[in-house]
Amino acid sequence: MDLEKFYKEDHTFFKVIIGDFNAKIGPRRPEERHIGTHGLEWNEQGERLSEFTIATNTIHGNSQFQKPHPQRWMWKSPNGEYHNEIDHIKFA
Repeated sequence: MDLEKFYKEDHTFFKVIIGDFNAKIGPRRPEERHIGTHGLEWNEQGERLSEFTIATNTIHGNSQFQKPHPQRWMWKSPNGEYHNEIDHIKFA
């Protein structure tokens, strides 16, 4: 892409949604083009977040990139036995 053209285009609106959704997003299913391939497991809040992602026409940022496991955990239990990726970034 020509950089001059890019800088002259109208870039007035971008959607970014960041939050602690307590949601677990699993691997992409065939109908979920908005979810990346690097999710781990689903929970009920993850299902709701997936529906929200479709409704807002956004993309789930966390699952688009593979990260080493220690870097993806946003919550760890006090004894270190459990860990989750529950904060999420959406963008359009």
